Amino acid sequence: MSEKGVLMLSVYGALLFAVIGVVWGLMIDSQMILFDGGYSFISVVLSLLSLLGATYIKKRDEKRFPFGKEVIEPIIIIAKYVVILLLCVVALISSGYDLLNGGREVAPGYALAYSVLSTLGCLVVLFFLTKRARNSQSGFIEAEQKQWLMDTLLSVAVLLGFLFATLLTYTKYVHYVVYIDPLMVLLVSLYCLKLPYVMIRDHVREVLEMSPAPQIQSHIHHLVKEMEQKYQFVESVTRTSKVGEKLYIEIDFILDASSNAQTVKEHDLIREEMDHQMKGIGYTQWLTISFTQDRKWA
Repeated sequence: MSEKGVLMLSVYGALLFAVIGVVWGLMIDSQMILFDGGYSFISVVLSLLSLLGATYIKKRDEKRFPFGKEVIEPIIIIAKYVVILLLCVVALISSGYDLLNGGREVAPGYALAYSVLSTLGCLVVLFFLTKRARNSQSGFIEAEQKQWLMDTLLSVAVLLGFLFATLLTYTKYVHYVVYIDPLMVLLVSLYCLKLPYVMIRDHVREVLEMSPAPQIQSHIHHLVKEMEQKYQFVESVTRTSKVGEKLYIEIDFILDASSNAQTVKEHDLIREEMDHQMKGIGYTQWLTISFTQDRKWA
């Protein structure tokens, strides 16, 4: 399935759970289910934003964007997770208020039925997106997969919480049931704060064109050093950055009279060799290889 198809699946799935969650949450006055449904509703808007962004990036427009439009991807992902982060903060404050004011009355049986349905549905979508994310280097698909991972964790938390609440109704501690719903929201919100933070941090690095993941850098530097030794270059300077699906690689080889490549033809052959070796790294690569005898041009 194409990137567009995967994103559309995410949109339809999120829309379905949003409607079910909001309606069900209002019917039984559950803050946890409303939070789950609200998260899904926001996911619909954010997934549509990802879909529009992915479609726009694919359109060729070299005159206005000579270096590509991949920077749009991390910007959209940052916006998505800022919204999710704000949702978690609002839910945290709201649940704290409810806990301090006597809890919230919820029918555990109806809430439990919702949580079973929600958990099974989220697991199905998450399984598909995880499988697709392994075979793709799309930042949008990765973001959707993590977004559904959060939704699945929410649903599992709802399931466990309301299962416990249902069991509690058959004990002498039934009066504590009113605290289960806001307590779950509080715990889930605290747990879910980490993922938006990590995603925002990582994609800010891309917007700032900082170095990619250490394993990517290590692989590239290893290939460059091999080439440097093979052709007896004096030195090499390598710069890398990753923006969305595009990996920028700039390599400057510094040579002298004893180096094994002196002509433009030989330099082009080295470029072909390096390009072939770099294919194993993946991503859409912007590879620039230069040769100089003066280090200041490197």
